[in-house]
Amino acid sequence: LSAGRKIHQLVSALTDVERFHQIDVSLQTKQYLSDTREHLQRMVKTVNVAEFALNTLAVISDASYAWGVIGQHTAYLQERIQRDPSSVRQLRCLFLKLKSILEMPLLRISQHQSPDMYSVTEYYSSELVAYVRGVLEVIPVSMFEILNRIITVQTSQLK
Repeated sequence: LSAGRKIHQLVSALTDVERFHQIDVSLQTKQYLSDTREHLQRMVKTVNVAEFALNTLAVISDASYAWGVIGQHTAYLQERIQRDPSSVRQLRCLFLKLKSILEMPLLRISQHQSPDMYSVTEYYSSELVAYVRGVLEVIPVSMFEILNRIITVQTSQLK
């Protein structure tokens, strides 16, 4: 028998047990049996969750976790770029890896032929672009700081 059927059998058995005279008089036992039936009915709902809903939940949790983890490293990446500008070349590999990580949830969505595929793709693409911009925004700031120092040095030497 399937899990849902077994749980339904347990619920009906609990209902039968509750009809006994000794249990019918005991409020504590009746409350316990009622709570147990409610929990079993929730279990039936959980067992009957569609595969598509589970896959959607997996996609959402994967993406949320990934963005939470990678977001913690933005400041470190920016500091590294400021210390060693040549490290930007290594970041290209990181950004490509992020792109490939984001392709997995999109693959799951496309396997289910979801009509939301385009909008989800657009969302993830815009998030990736925003993250890359956020990490690399330190480059123009650093360049202008260096230019300011050059101007300061040239101005002080010309006086």
